[in-house]
Amino acid sequence: MKKLQVDRGAIKFVLAGANIMCPGLTSPGGALDDAVAEETPVAIMAEGKQHALAIGFTKMSAKEM
Repeated sequence: MKKLQVDRGAIKFVLAGANIMCPGLTSPGGALDDAVAEETPVAIMAEGKQHALAIGFTKMSAKEM
């Protein structure tokens, strides 16, 4: 499963059920795999954390983000 990483500022929002927004992935601390296509299952990791915060499907490709 591909992994995407959100920055530290997104952690509390993701854990509260918020959708993952592009700025959380594209800002410093976030990480994208350019090979991720639309509707790909992904694990959402967090900057500085070992375990996934969420599992889901992308709504757009990494190139669109």
